[in-house]
Amino acid sequence: MYCRIMFLLLSLALVGCGTVPTNDTDGPSDLKNYDRTLYERLGTERSSLYDRLGGRDTIVSFVDVGVERVLVNPEIGFLFDNTDIDNLKFQLTEQICELTGGPCRYEGMDMESAHFDLDISAREFNALVEDFQIAMRQTGVPYRLENQVIALLAPMKPAMLHR
Repeated sequence: MYCRIMFLLLSLALVGCGTVPTNDTDGPSDLKNYDRTLYERLGTERSSLYDRLGGRDTIVSFVDVGVERVLVNPEIGFLFDNTDIDNLKFQLTEQICELTGGPCRYEGMDMESAHFDLDISAREFNALVEDFQIAMRQTGVPYRLENQVIALLAPMKPAMLHR
């Protein structure tokens, strides 16, 4: 009962505040400038994964290492025999840059079209992921950020597998 009353009071208090302007041109605020500045700062403190990774240079670095690892991996290297490696690195970099909130625009093929004729198995997909995880570690990407990158790429798995 006490929690419900507190929730109701908090809800009413928040409704009474109205909107919080983002700058002085948005009109008068019911909040003091200190409070408004605090809300503005809280809204912008979160940096993108792209920024937390260290930007494009870090992405280029781990993509280069990852692709080189994949190419010499006997489990999956053969999948890239007829691939333009420079273009592959560029497209992966653009894709990861965009997915992590960077300024890049991935304009390559969709994942299903790009991988349709490759007949990739789940085991081969997992080997690629492992190579890229190792590449991120080798290039100094912190483990928690590595996991966030992998989490962004994981939904692509079904589109890449055709067995």
